[in-house]
Amino acid sequence: MENNEVSRYILTHDNIKSLYMVFIVSASVFLDVWDLTAFSFVLTFFKDTFLPSGILLGLSVAGANIGAIIGAIFGGYLTDYLGRKKMLIYNMLVFIIFAILIAVSTNLVEFIAFRIIMGFSIGADVATGFSYIYEYISMKQRNKFYSLWAYAFSVVALVAVLTVYLLYTYINSNIIWRYIFIMGGVFATIILVLRTYLMETPLWLYYSGKNTDAEKVIKNVYGDDIKIKSTEKLHRSLKDIIKFYRSGINREIIFTYSLNCIVGFIGWGFSFYVTYMLVILRIYTFTYILGIDGLIYAAGFAGALISPFVSSRFGIYKSSVIPSSFAGLLLFMLFIVFSGRLYSILIVPFTMGIIFLDYMGPMAYNAVLNSFVPSKIRGIANGQNYMVNKIVEAVSGFTSGILLVYLGLGYNTLVLALIVTVLIVIAIITGKTGHFMDKNAEYN
Repeated sequence: MENNEVSRYILTHDNIKSLYMVFIVSASVFLDVWDLTAFSFVLTFFKDTFLPSGILLGLSVAGANIGAIIGAIFGGYLTDYLGRKKMLIYNMLVFIIFAILIAVSTNLVEFIAFRIIMGFSIGADVATGFSYIYEYISMKQRNKFYSLWAYAFSVVALVAVLTVYLLYTYINSNIIWRYIFIMGGVFATIILVLRTYLMETPLWLYYSGKNTDAEKVIKNVYGDDIKIKSTEKLHRSLKDIIKFYRSGINREIIFTYSLNCIVGFIGWGFSFYVTYMLVILRIYTFTYILGIDGLIYAAGFAGALISPFVSSRFGIYKSSVIPSSFAGLLLFMLFIVFSGRLYSILIVPFTMGIIFLDYMGPMAYNAVLNSFVPSKIRGIANGQNYMVNKIVEAVSGFTSGILLVYLGLGYNTLVLALIVTVLIVIAIITGKTGHFMDKNAEYN
């Protein structure tokens, strides 16, 4: 745990503006989830517009993740170098421009290229956003935001379901997918305006040698006059990425990454294609499928609500690996359904169970990371964490698109179940550290 006066002050004093700050800053999560869920709901319309092959469909889906990988790598460094607030502004500007360009793209080359660049802004922004949030909230407040990612995912998915339903009802055209990206640009514009009123974090100012500015921010946000006596200026470089992996917390990092990968494979290899899978099964109408999507993500929201209480009661380790294990089991059960050995009516409840467990347990991997990583390398750490997530999502989104087109639902689900099982075993082994086994473990 860090031991300087600024860090100690923030960890022991509740931020009276925390809810407002978290709402504005975590908008990067909103945009990431909007891109995942809303686009997944209209994927069939996108296919009808460009008629992509399996490979091009996979690239179209994975494009944002490819860009986010690059954004996460360099965004984590840039947020430590330039500052949290500047990056929060720059990221939204890039997102707005390229979301609109995606909406008016005329071919797959344009679509994929613009989507990669838009993804860069998302990757950089998530790394910046989580760094900002965890440098402004106390230890006590952090449990409230433990399942922030899961909250955002489920709520935005429900908003996306309603949006697509209204678009389908009143427009009912193959261009619905274009409206989705236009709306993303509009949301980002609102976020950009609100972010201009944010202040830089005291810890970043402190580590940049700007003690006077840090004192002013603390006065504005917390209402206290404090005099920072110590100085600890950091000289940031890309070499900090290497330092992160040599920081002596490798077991904790591997545990976090295993949870991260479980979420990535379930998210983009499975839940992204749920609407598409239900469409090709030809069991339900599209409107009915949107209703099913609503039920699925309502289950996710329920998991997000329970997550902080489960973590507080049982600790990070148990609250992560047990739900993950049951989610993996349900993936195997779903494979059996797709193989024709169980009734197809079980598809929806099994899917709801997978999403519920995913959101209750491993989805809190960002909070898990920020529970042990020091703020000196927090930007780098969050960037690397998100980079891993996006590599997994790009791979799973791309390969699942190919598997679904060429081999079908059953094989895709079986492959995902096997991969998730391996990751669960890694989490079970590496998570047995003093920090994660202690349900009262302190946060940095």
